[in-house]
Amino acid sequence: MKVALSDEMKMIDRIAIEKYGIPGVVLMENAGKSVVDEIIKEFGFNANFTVVCGRGNNGGDGFVIARHLYDKGFKVKVFIVGDMKGIKGDSLINLNIIINMGVDIREIISDDDLMKLKETVIDYPIVIDALFGTGLNKDVQGIRERIINIINRYSKYTFAVDIPSGIGGNDGKVYKAAIRANKTITFALPKCGNLIYPGAEYNGKLIIKNIGIPNKIIENIELSHNLIDLGIIKYNLPSRRKNTHKGNYGKANIIAGSSGMTGAAILTCKSALRTGLGLLRLYIGESLNHIVKTSIPEIITVPLREIRKGVIGINHIDRIISDTKEASVLTIGPGCGNTAEVSEIIKQVIANVEVPIILDADGLNGLSKNIEWLSEKKTKIIITPHIGEMSRLTGIEIEEIQENLIKVARDFSQNWGVIVVLKGASTIIASPEGEVFINIKGNPGMATAGSGDVLTGIITGLVAQGLDPLEAAVTGVYIHGVTGDRVARDKGEYGLLAGDMVECIAYTIKDIVEKTKGDKI
Repeated sequence: MKVALSDEMKMIDRIAIEKYGIPGVVLMENAGKSVVDEIIKEFGFNANFTVVCGRGNNGGDGFVIARHLYDKGFKVKVFIVGDMKGIKGDSLINLNIIINMGVDIREIISDDDLMKLKETVIDYPIVIDALFGTGLNKDVQGIRERIINIINRYSKYTFAVDIPSGIGGNDGKVYKAAIRANKTITFALPKCGNLIYPGAEYNGKLIIKNIGIPNKIIENIELSHNLIDLGIIKYNLPSRRKNTHKGNYGKANIIAGSSGMTGAAILTCKSALRTGLGLLRLYIGESLNHIVKTSIPEIITVPLREIRKGVIGINHIDRIISDTKEASVLTIGPGCGNTAEVSEIIKQVIANVEVPIILDADGLNGLSKNIEWLSEKKTKIIITPHIGEMSRLTGIEIEEIQENLIKVARDFSQNWGVIVVLKGASTIIASPEGEVFINIKGNPGMATAGSGDVLTGIITGLVAQGLDPLEAAVTGVYIHGVTGDRVARDKGEYGLLAGDMVECIAYTIKDIVEKTKGDKI
Protein backbone atom coordinates (compact mmCIF):
# COMPACT_ATOMS: atom_id res chain seq x y z
CA MET A 1 0.00 0.00 0.00
CA LYS A 2 1.26 3.46 -0.85
CA VAL A 3 1.85 6.03 1.91
CA ALA A 4 1.46 9.78 1.40
CA LEU A 5 3.37 12.78 2.64
CA SER A 6 1.31 15.86 3.49
CA ASP A 7 2.08 17.70 0.25
CA GLU A 8 1.47 14.55 -1.79
CA MET A 9 -1.98 14.13 -0.27
CA LYS A 10 -2.79 17.75 -1.06
CA MET A 11 -1.72 17.12 -4.65
CA ILE A 12 -3.92 14.02 -4.86
CA ASP A 13 -6.89 16.02 -3.57
CA ARG A 14 -6.17 18.80 -6.05
CA ILE A 15 -6.02 16.39 -9.01
CA ALA A 16 -9.30 14.79 -7.92
CA ILE A 17 -10.93 18.22 -7.78
CA GLU A 18 -9.39 19.93 -10.82
CA LYS A 19 -8.82 17.08 -13.29
CA TYR A 20 -11.58 14.65 -12.35
CA GLY A 21 -14.16 17.24 -11.39
CA ILE A 22 -14.91 15.86 -7.94
CA PRO A 23 -15.91 18.89 -5.82
CA GLY A 24 -13.85 19.37 -2.69
CA VAL A 25 -17.03 19.60 -0.67
CA VAL A 26 -17.91 16.05 -1.83
CA LEU A 27 -14.55 14.72 -0.63
CA MET A 28 -15.10 16.50 2.68
CA GLU A 29 -18.57 15.01 2.94
CA ASN A 30 -17.25 11.51 2.28
CA ALA A 31 -14.47 11.95 4.82
CA GLY A 32 -16.80 13.16 7.55
CA LYS A 33 -19.37 10.47 6.89
CA SER A 34 -16.70 7.74 7.01
CA VAL A 35 -15.80 8.89 10.52
CA VAL A 36 -19.44 8.80 11.57
CA ASP A 37 -19.68 5.21 10.31
CA GLU A 38 -16.78 4.27 12.61
CA ILE A 39 -18.33 6.14 15.52
CA ILE A 40 -21.62 4.28 15.20
CA LYS A 41 -19.74 0.99 14.83
CA GLU A 42 -18.00 1.73 18.12
CA PHE A 43 -20.82 3.26 20.18
CA GLY A 44 -24.10 2.50 18.47
CA PHE A 45 -26.62 5.26 19.12
CA ASN A 46 -25.98 6.00 22.78
CA ALA A 47 -23.32 8.68 23.29
CA ASN A 48 -22.80 12.43 23.61
CA PHE A 49 -20.15 14.12 21.48
CA THR A 50 -17.80 17.08 21.71
CA VAL A 51 -16.40 18.03 18.31
CA VAL A 52 -13.29 20.24 18.42
CA CYS A 53 -12.52 21.90 15.10
CA GLY A 54 -9.77 24.02 13.62
CA ARG A 55 -10.43 26.55 10.91
CA GLY A 56 -9.00 24.56 7.99
CA ASN A 57 -10.17 21.52 6.07
CA ASN A 58 -9.67 19.25 9.08
CA GLY A 59 -12.19 21.42 10.90
CA GLY A 60 -14.46 21.19 7.86
CA ASP A 61 -14.45 17.41 8.24
CA GLY A 62 -15.43 17.98 11.86
CA PHE A 63 -18.43 20.10 10.82
CA VAL A 64 -19.62 17.29 8.54
CA ILE A 65 -19.25 14.82 11.39
CA ALA A 66 -21.20 17.08 13.74
CA ARG A 67 -24.00 17.46 11.19
CA HIS A 68 -24.47 13.73 10.67
CA LEU A 69 -24.34 12.98 14.38
CA TYR A 70 -26.82 15.76 15.16
CA ASP A 71 -29.12 14.63 12.37
CA LYS A 72 -29.15 11.10 13.81
CA GLY A 73 -30.34 12.43 17.15
CA PHE A 74 -27.09 12.49 19.11
CA LYS A 75 -26.32 15.29 21.52
CA VAL A 76 -23.48 17.27 19.93
CA LYS A 77 -21.53 20.37 20.86
CA VAL A 78 -19.00 21.95 18.52
CA PHE A 79 -15.99 24.06 19.56
CA ILE A 80 -14.08 26.12 16.99
CA VAL A 81 -10.55 27.20 17.90
CA GLY A 82 -10.32 30.90 17.11
CA ASP A 83 -12.64 33.33 15.37
CA MET A 84 -14.98 31.49 13.02
CA LYS A 85 -14.94 34.51 10.69
CA GLY A 86 -11.61 33.21 9.38
CA ILE A 87 -13.18 30.01 8.01
CA LYS A 88 -13.61 29.83 4.24
CA GLY A 89 -14.14 27.52 1.28
CA ASP A 90 -15.64 24.08 1.72
CA SER A 91 -15.25 24.32 5.49
CA LEU A 92 -17.38 27.47 5.53
CA ILE A 93 -20.10 25.71 3.51
CA ASN A 94 -20.30 22.96 6.11
CA LEU A 95 -20.09 25.39 9.02
CA ASN A 96 -23.06 27.35 7.67
CA ILE A 97 -25.08 24.14 7.37
CA ILE A 98 -24.68 23.23 11.04
CA ILE A 99 -25.38 26.86 12.03
CA ASN A 100 -28.64 26.71 10.09
CA MET A 101 -29.48 23.36 11.69
CA GLY A 102 -29.13 24.84 15.17
CA VAL A 103 -26.11 22.84 16.32
CA ASP A 104 -24.58 24.24 19.54
CA ILE A 105 -21.35 26.00 18.44
CA ARG A 106 -18.86 27.93 20.54
CA GLU A 107 -15.54 29.60 19.74
CA ILE A 108 -12.48 29.04 21.93
CA ILE A 109 -10.70 32.34 22.34
CA SER A 110 -10.40 32.99 26.09
CA ASP A 111 -9.76 31.18 29.36
CA ASP A 112 -13.51 31.16 29.97
CA ASP A 113 -13.96 29.27 26.72
CA LEU A 114 -11.36 26.71 27.82
CA MET A 115 -13.29 26.21 31.07
CA LYS A 116 -16.46 25.68 29.05
CA LEU A 117 -14.65 23.11 26.88
CA LYS A 118 -13.54 21.23 29.99
CA GLU A 119 -17.07 21.19 31.40
CA THR A 120 -18.47 20.04 28.07
CA VAL A 121 -15.97 17.20 27.63
CA ILE A 122 -16.87 15.94 31.10
CA ASP A 123 -20.58 15.91 30.14
CA TYR A 124 -20.07 14.94 26.46
CA PRO A 125 -17.13 12.59 26.92
CA ILE A 126 -16.72 11.23 23.37
CA VAL A 127 -14.44 13.71 21.59
CA ILE A 128 -13.88 14.19 17.86
CA ASP A 129 -10.45 15.70 17.24
CA ALA A 130 -10.63 17.79 14.05
CA LEU A 131 -8.22 20.45 15.24
CA PHE A 132 -5.15 20.11 12.98
CA GLY A 133 -4.51 18.26 9.74
CA THR A 134 -1.40 16.48 8.52
CA GLY A 135 0.60 19.59 7.66
CA LEU A 136 1.69 20.52 11.18
CA ASN A 137 5.42 21.31 11.39
CA LYS A 138 5.85 23.47 14.49
CA ASP A 139 5.24 23.13 18.21
CA VAL A 140 1.71 23.40 19.54
CA GLN A 141 1.59 26.28 22.00
CA GLY A 142 -0.75 28.56 23.89
CA ILE A 143 -4.46 27.92 23.82
CA ARG A 144 -4.13 25.00 21.41
CA GLU A 145 -1.76 23.16 23.72
CA ARG A 146 -4.20 23.67 26.59
CA ILE A 147 -7.07 22.34 24.45
CA ILE A 148 -5.11 19.16 23.74
CA ASN A 149 -4.31 18.73 27.42
CA ILE A 150 -7.99 19.10 28.36
CA ILE A 151 -9.05 16.51 25.79
CA ASN A 152 -6.37 14.04 26.85
CA ARG A 153 -7.31 14.38 30.51
CA TYR A 154 -11.10 14.37 30.38
CA SER A 155 -12.16 12.55 27.22
CA LYS A 156 -13.33 8.98 27.75
CA TYR A 157 -12.83 8.10 24.09
CA THR A 158 -11.28 10.19 21.33
CA PHE A 159 -11.60 9.84 17.57
CA ALA A 160 -8.86 11.62 15.58
CA VAL A 161 -9.67 12.86 12.08
CA ASP A 162 -6.87 11.94 9.61
CA ILE A 163 -4.10 12.18 12.23
CA PRO A 164 -4.05 12.98 15.96
CA SER A 165 -3.62 16.73 16.34
CA GLY A 166 -0.06 17.61 17.32
CA ILE A 167 1.56 14.82 15.27
CA GLY A 168 3.62 15.69 12.20
CA GLY A 169 2.12 14.10 9.11
CA ASN A 170 5.51 13.53 7.49
CA ASP A 171 7.66 12.39 10.38
CA GLY A 172 5.50 11.15 13.26
CA LYS A 173 7.04 13.79 15.50
CA VAL A 174 5.13 14.96 18.56
CA TYR A 175 5.09 18.72 18.33
CA LYS A 176 5.16 19.37 22.09
CA ALA A 177 1.56 18.27 22.74
CA ALA A 178 -0.61 15.78 20.86
CA ILE A 179 -3.99 14.10 21.11
CA ARG A 180 -3.86 10.52 22.36
CA ALA A 181 -6.63 9.01 20.28
CA ASN A 182 -8.41 5.72 20.80
CA LYS A 183 -9.10 5.47 17.09
CA THR A 184 -7.76 7.44 14.12
CA ILE A 185 -9.58 7.50 10.81
CA THR A 186 -7.30 8.56 7.98
CA PHE A 187 -8.41 9.10 4.39
CA ALA A 188 -7.43 7.48 1.06
CA LEU A 189 -3.89 6.57 2.15
CA PRO A 190 -2.06 6.32 5.46
CA LYS A 191 0.30 9.21 6.16
CA CYS A 192 3.89 8.69 7.28
CA GLY A 193 3.01 10.29 10.62
CA ASN A 194 0.35 7.61 11.18
CA LEU A 195 3.00 4.90 10.88
CA ILE A 196 6.25 6.28 12.33
CA TYR A 197 6.91 6.38 16.06
CA PRO A 198 6.42 8.16 18.33
CA GLY A 199 3.38 9.49 16.40
CA ALA A 200 2.05 6.02 15.60
CA GLU A 201 1.57 5.42 19.32
CA TYR A 202 -1.00 8.25 19.43
CA ASN A 203 -3.31 6.73 16.78
CA GLY A 204 -4.96 4.13 18.91
CA LYS A 205 -6.44 1.86 16.27
CA LEU A 206 -5.72 3.16 12.75
CA ILE A 207 -8.50 2.89 10.15
CA ILE A 208 -7.99 3.81 6.48
CA LYS A 209 -11.12 4.97 4.66
CA ASN A 210 -11.85 5.37 0.96
CA ILE A 211 -13.42 8.78 0.37
CA GLY A 212 -13.97 8.54 -3.38
CA ILE A 213 -10.56 9.51 -4.76
CA PRO A 214 -10.08 7.45 -7.95
CA ASN A 215 -7.39 4.76 -7.66
CA LYS A 216 -6.06 5.87 -11.03
CA ILE A 217 -4.79 9.10 -9.49
CA ILE A 218 -2.70 7.23 -6.92
CA GLU A 219 -1.44 4.76 -9.52
CA ASN A 220 -0.27 7.59 -11.81
CA ILE A 221 1.62 9.52 -9.14
CA GLU A 222 5.13 8.45 -8.19
CA LEU A 223 4.76 7.98 -4.46
CA SER A 224 8.03 6.72 -2.98
CA HIS A 225 6.72 5.64 0.43
CA ASN A 226 5.06 2.27 0.99
CA LEU A 227 3.39 0.40 3.83
CA ILE A 228 4.55 -3.21 3.83
CA ASP A 229 1.47 -5.39 3.61
CA LEU A 230 0.52 -8.77 2.26
CA GLY A 231 -0.17 -7.34 -1.19
CA ILE A 232 3.45 -6.20 -1.51
CA ILE A 233 5.18 -9.35 -0.35
CA LYS A 234 2.88 -12.28 -1.16
CA TYR A 235 4.23 -12.95 -4.63
CA ASN A 236 7.84 -12.37 -3.64
CA LEU A 237 8.02 -15.78 -2.03
CA PRO A 238 9.72 -18.29 -4.34
CA SER A 239 7.54 -21.17 -5.49
CA ARG A 240 8.33 -24.73 -4.43
CA ARG A 241 8.15 -27.19 -7.33
CA LYS A 242 8.03 -30.95 -6.89
CA ASN A 243 10.94 -31.83 -9.19
CA THR A 244 13.62 -29.93 -7.28
CA HIS A 245 16.52 -30.48 -4.89
CA LYS A 246 18.30 -28.45 -2.22
CA GLY A 247 20.49 -26.75 -4.80
CA ASN A 248 17.41 -25.12 -6.32
CA TYR A 249 16.76 -23.19 -3.12
CA GLY A 250 20.03 -21.37 -2.79
CA LYS A 251 23.34 -21.61 -1.01
CA ALA A 252 24.22 -19.21 1.79
CA ASN A 253 27.57 -18.59 3.44
CA ILE A 254 27.44 -17.07 6.92
CA ILE A 255 30.24 -15.78 9.13
CA ALA A 256 28.89 -15.59 12.67
CA GLY A 257 29.61 -16.42 16.29
CA SER A 258 32.50 -16.03 18.72
CA SER A 259 33.22 -17.04 22.31
CA GLY A 260 30.06 -16.49 24.32
CA MET A 261 28.10 -15.56 21.18
CA THR A 262 27.44 -18.87 19.47
CA GLY A 263 23.72 -18.31 20.08
CA ALA A 264 23.72 -15.51 17.49
CA ALA A 265 25.16 -17.87 14.89
CA ILE A 266 22.67 -20.62 15.77
CA LEU A 267 19.62 -18.30 15.60
CA THR A 268 20.76 -16.80 12.28
CA CYS A 269 21.37 -20.19 10.70
CA LYS A 270 18.15 -21.77 11.95
CA SER A 271 16.11 -18.80 10.73
CA ALA A 272 17.66 -18.99 7.27
CA LEU A 273 16.82 -22.69 7.04
CA ARG A 274 13.26 -22.18 8.32
CA THR A 275 12.78 -19.60 5.57
CA GLY A 276 13.38 -22.27 2.93
CA LEU A 277 17.12 -22.07 2.24
CA GLY A 278 18.53 -25.15 0.53
CA LEU A 279 22.14 -25.28 1.74
CA LEU A 280 23.95 -23.32 4.44
CA ARG A 281 27.66 -23.08 5.18
CA LEU A 282 28.74 -21.49 8.49
CA TYR A 283 32.31 -20.20 9.02
CA ILE A 284 33.21 -20.26 12.70
CA GLY A 285 36.20 -20.63 15.00
CA GLU A 286 37.24 -24.26 15.40
CA SER A 287 36.84 -24.25 19.19
CA LEU A 288 33.13 -23.40 18.78
CA ASN A 289 32.36 -25.86 16.01
CA HIS A 290 31.02 -28.64 18.24
CA ILE A 291 28.53 -26.31 19.94
CA VAL A 292 26.99 -25.21 16.65
CA LYS A 293 27.14 -28.61 14.97
CA THR A 294 25.31 -30.21 17.88
CA SER A 295 22.58 -27.53 17.78
CA ILE A 296 22.09 -27.49 13.99
CA PRO A 297 22.97 -30.79 12.32
CA GLU A 298 21.41 -29.57 9.05
CA ILE A 299 24.21 -27.11 8.23
CA ILE A 300 27.74 -27.48 6.93
CA THR A 301 30.26 -25.94 9.30
CA VAL A 302 33.66 -24.68 8.22
CA PRO A 303 35.83 -24.70 11.36
CA LEU A 304 38.60 -22.13 10.97
CA ARG A 305 41.86 -21.93 12.87
CA GLU A 306 41.68 -19.17 15.49
CA ILE A 307 44.17 -16.45 16.30
CA ARG A 308 42.76 -16.52 19.83
CA LYS A 309 39.85 -18.45 21.30
CA GLY A 310 36.70 -17.96 19.26
CA VAL A 311 38.22 -15.36 16.89
CA ILE A 312 39.08 -16.14 13.28
CA GLY A 313 41.80 -14.15 11.54
CA ILE A 314 42.26 -12.34 8.26
CA ASN A 315 44.46 -15.23 7.07
CA HIS A 316 41.24 -17.01 6.03
CA ILE A 317 40.01 -14.23 3.76
CA ASP A 318 41.13 -15.83 0.49
CA ARG A 319 39.13 -18.95 1.25
CA ILE A 320 36.08 -16.96 2.37
CA ILE A 321 36.12 -14.93 -0.85
CA SER A 322 36.80 -17.94 -3.07
CA ASP A 323 33.95 -19.95 -1.54
CA THR A 324 31.43 -17.24 -2.40
CA LYS A 325 31.76 -18.23 -6.07
CA GLU A 326 29.54 -21.20 -5.22
CA ALA A 327 27.19 -19.23 -2.95
CA SER A 328 24.10 -17.08 -3.51
CA VAL A 329 24.70 -14.69 -0.59
CA LEU A 330 27.28 -13.91 2.10
CA THR A 331 26.16 -12.77 5.56
CA ILE A 332 28.59 -11.40 8.13
CA GLY A 333 28.27 -10.15 11.67
CA PRO A 334 25.91 -11.86 14.13
CA GLY A 335 27.93 -12.49 17.27
CA CYS A 336 31.30 -12.16 15.51
CA GLY A 337 32.76 -9.81 18.09
CA ASN A 338 33.85 -6.23 17.59
CA THR A 339 37.48 -6.96 16.71
CA ALA A 340 40.10 -5.59 14.33
CA GLU A 341 40.13 -8.97 12.56
CA VAL A 342 36.40 -8.79 11.80
CA SER A 343 36.81 -5.24 10.50
CA GLU A 344 39.56 -6.32 8.12
CA ILE A 345 37.51 -9.26 6.87
CA ILE A 346 34.62 -6.88 6.15
CA LYS A 347 36.90 -4.51 4.28
CA GLN A 348 38.20 -7.30 2.06
CA VAL A 349 34.78 -8.87 1.52
CA ILE A 350 33.24 -5.57 0.40
CA ALA A 351 36.08 -4.99 -2.05
CA ASN A 352 36.12 -8.49 -3.56
CA VAL A 353 32.84 -10.42 -3.18
CA GLU A 354 30.39 -10.33 -6.08
CA VAL A 355 27.35 -12.08 -4.57
CA PRO A 356 24.94 -10.03 -2.39
CA ILE A 357 26.28 -9.22 1.08
CA ILE A 358 24.30 -8.77 4.31
CA LEU A 359 25.99 -6.90 7.16
CA ASP A 360 24.50 -7.08 10.66
CA ALA A 361 25.57 -6.50 14.26
CA ASP A 362 29.38 -6.74 14.50
CA GLY A 363 29.51 -6.54 10.73
CA LEU A 364 28.15 -3.03 11.11
CA ASN A 365 30.46 -2.25 14.01
CA GLY A 366 33.36 -3.25 11.79
CA LEU A 367 32.07 -1.15 8.91
CA SER A 368 31.73 1.88 11.18
CA LYS A 369 35.54 1.93 11.48
CA ASN A 370 35.66 3.21 7.90
CA ILE A 371 32.42 3.80 6.05
CA GLU A 372 34.41 4.63 2.90
CA TRP A 373 34.91 0.91 2.34
CA LEU A 374 31.45 0.92 0.78
CA SER A 375 32.85 2.91 -2.14
CA GLU A 376 34.72 -0.25 -3.19
CA LYS A 377 31.70 -2.57 -3.27
CA LYS A 378 31.13 -4.83 -6.27
CA THR A 379 27.64 -6.06 -5.38
CA LYS A 380 24.40 -5.16 -3.67
CA ILE A 381 24.69 -4.81 0.09
CA ILE A 382 22.00 -4.92 2.77
CA ILE A 383 22.76 -3.39 6.17
CA THR A 384 20.46 -4.03 9.14
CA PRO A 385 21.31 -1.51 11.89
CA HIS A 386 19.29 -0.67 14.95
CA ILE A 387 19.32 3.01 15.90
CA GLY A 388 22.47 2.75 18.02
CA GLU A 389 24.37 1.09 15.19
CA MET A 390 23.02 3.67 12.74
CA SER A 391 24.38 6.38 15.02
CA ARG A 392 27.83 4.79 14.89
CA LEU A 393 27.67 4.49 11.10
CA THR A 394 26.56 8.07 10.50
CA GLY A 395 27.86 10.05 13.45
CA ILE A 396 24.32 11.34 14.00
CA GLU A 397 23.03 11.45 17.57
CA ILE A 398 20.44 8.80 18.47
CA GLU A 399 17.78 11.38 19.34
CA GLU A 400 18.15 13.07 15.96
CA ILE A 401 17.84 9.73 14.18
CA GLN A 402 14.69 8.91 16.13
CA GLU A 403 13.13 12.19 14.99
CA ASN A 404 14.14 11.68 11.34
CA LEU A 405 14.01 7.94 10.75
CA ILE A 406 13.01 8.04 7.10
CA LYS A 407 15.39 10.83 6.16
CA VAL A 408 18.38 9.26 7.87
CA ALA A 409 17.74 5.83 6.33
CA ARG A 410 17.08 7.21 2.86
CA ASP A 411 20.04 9.60 2.88
CA PHE A 412 22.45 6.84 3.91
CA SER A 413 21.02 4.46 1.33
CA GLN A 414 21.33 6.94 -1.51
CA ASN A 415 24.72 8.30 -0.45
CA TRP A 416 26.35 4.88 -0.20
CA GLY A 417 24.25 2.82 -2.61
CA VAL A 418 23.18 0.20 -0.06
CA ILE A 419 19.81 -1.11 1.10
CA VAL A 420 19.19 0.07 4.65
CA VAL A 421 16.97 -1.85 7.08
CA LEU A 422 16.73 0.56 10.01
CA LYS A 423 15.25 -1.58 12.79
CA GLY A 424 12.83 -0.26 15.37
CA ALA A 425 9.18 -0.12 16.38
CA SER A 426 8.50 1.02 12.81
CA THR A 427 11.27 -0.57 10.77
CA ILE A 428 12.27 1.55 7.76
CA ILE A 429 13.71 0.04 4.59
CA ALA A 430 15.33 2.45 2.14
CA SER A 431 16.70 1.73 -1.31
CA PRO A 432 19.37 3.65 -3.27
CA GLU A 433 16.64 4.60 -5.76
CA GLY A 434 14.86 6.60 -3.03
CA GLU A 435 12.04 4.15 -2.34
CA VAL A 436 10.99 3.73 1.29
CA PHE A 437 9.08 0.87 2.91
CA ILE A 438 7.54 1.13 6.39
CA ASN A 439 6.76 -1.93 8.51
CA ILE A 440 4.16 -1.82 11.29
CA LYS A 441 4.06 -5.51 12.11
CA GLY A 442 5.66 -6.70 15.33
CA ASN A 443 5.34 -5.96 19.04
CA PRO A 444 7.39 -4.95 22.11
CA GLY A 445 8.01 -8.58 23.01
CA MET A 446 10.41 -8.73 20.07
CA ALA A 447 12.74 -6.32 21.87
CA THR A 448 14.74 -9.27 23.13
CA ALA A 449 18.21 -10.71 22.60
CA GLY A 450 18.54 -12.56 19.31
CA SER A 451 15.55 -11.01 17.55
CA GLY A 452 17.81 -9.19 15.10
CA ASP A 453 19.70 -12.42 14.37
CA VAL A 454 16.41 -14.04 13.41
CA LEU A 455 15.67 -11.21 10.98
CA THR A 456 19.14 -11.49 9.44
CA GLY A 457 18.64 -15.20 8.94
CA ILE A 458 15.27 -14.71 7.28
CA ILE A 459 16.63 -12.12 4.85
CA THR A 460 19.64 -14.36 4.14
CA GLY A 461 17.37 -17.27 3.27
CA LEU A 462 15.28 -15.14 0.92
CA VAL A 463 18.25 -13.65 -0.93
CA ALA A 464 19.72 -17.13 -1.33
CA GLN A 465 16.48 -18.34 -2.91
CA GLY A 466 16.74 -15.72 -5.62
CA LEU A 467 14.87 -12.68 -4.36
CA ASP A 468 16.32 -9.33 -5.30
CA PRO A 469 17.98 -7.94 -2.14
CA LEU A 470 15.40 -5.16 -1.78
CA GLU A 471 12.53 -7.64 -2.17
CA ALA A 472 14.23 -9.92 0.35
CA ALA A 473 14.65 -7.10 2.86
CA VAL A 474 11.01 -6.01 2.56
CA THR A 475 9.66 -9.56 2.65
CA GLY A 476 11.96 -10.59 5.47
CA VAL A 477 10.98 -7.68 7.69
CA TYR A 478 7.29 -8.49 7.16
CA ILE A 479 7.74 -12.21 7.91
CA HIS A 480 9.76 -11.33 11.02
CA GLY A 481 7.08 -8.94 12.31
CA VAL A 482 4.15 -11.26 11.61
CA THR A 483 6.02 -14.15 13.22
CA GLY A 484 6.63 -12.08 16.33
CA ASP A 485 2.95 -11.17 16.49
CA ARG A 486 1.96 -14.80 16.11
CA VAL A 487 4.21 -15.88 18.99
CA ALA A 488 2.93 -13.00 21.15
CA ARG A 489 -0.67 -14.13 20.60
CA ASP A 490 0.23 -17.58 21.92
CA LYS A 491 2.73 -16.74 24.67
CA GLY A 492 2.33 -13.05 25.37
CA GLU A 493 4.95 -10.36 24.94
CA TYR A 494 6.80 -10.74 28.26
CA GLY A 495 8.09 -14.24 27.72
CA LEU A 496 8.71 -14.07 23.97
CA LEU A 497 12.12 -15.48 23.01
CA ALA A 498 13.97 -15.26 19.72
CA GLY A 499 14.02 -19.04 19.60
CA ASP A 500 10.21 -19.04 19.73
CA MET A 501 10.19 -16.98 16.55
CA VAL A 502 12.57 -19.33 14.78
CA GLU A 503 10.19 -22.23 15.32
CA CYS A 504 7.25 -20.15 14.09
CA ILE A 505 8.74 -18.84 10.82
CA ALA A 506 7.60 -21.85 8.83
CA TYR A 507 3.99 -21.42 9.98
CA THR A 508 4.02 -17.74 9.05
CA ILE A 509 5.26 -18.50 5.54
CA LYS A 510 2.70 -21.30 5.21
CA ASP A 511 -0.09 -18.85 6.08
CA ILE A 512 1.20 -16.24 3.63
CA VAL A 513 1.35 -18.75 0.79
CA GLU A 514 -2.18 -19.96 1.50
CA LYS A 515 -3.77 -16.53 1.76
CA THR A 516 -5.56 -15.16 -1.29
CA LYS A 517 -4.59 -11.74 -2.59
CA GLY A 518 -5.97 -8.96 -0.41
CA ASP A 519 -6.46 -11.08 2.69
CA LYS A 520 -4.73 -9.96 5.86
CA ILE A 521 -2.86 -11.88 8.51
